[in-house]
Amino acid sequence: MQITVKLAGPLRKQVEGLVGGEKTLELAQGTTVSQAIEELGLTGKVRMLMLNGRPLQKDAPMMNGDRLMLLPPSLAYNMYVATNFLAPSVREDINKKS
Repeated sequence: MQITVKLAGPLRKQVEGLVGGEKTLELAQGTTVSQAIEELGLTGKVRMLMLNGRPLQKDAPMMNGDRLMLLPPSLAYNMYVATNFLAPSVREDINKKS
């Protein structure tokens, strides 16, 4: 399967082959998020992640075409605030799609 990984901040300097802060990975079907992070050599360096635009709380298998965003500790708080203090109508819409 093929996924796209978007890296933020200093994580961009730690992975080769990025184009516009993104990298396409070819992985085995059912690869989990933690396995993808390990494949990139970023184990222990990611504080927050989003899968297909939604914050991810636990490890999960990915599917072809997924988009994974990885944030280092220095940027994670800003994303936490942005995703947890949404207008109630936006939060309801996100929860319906989950």
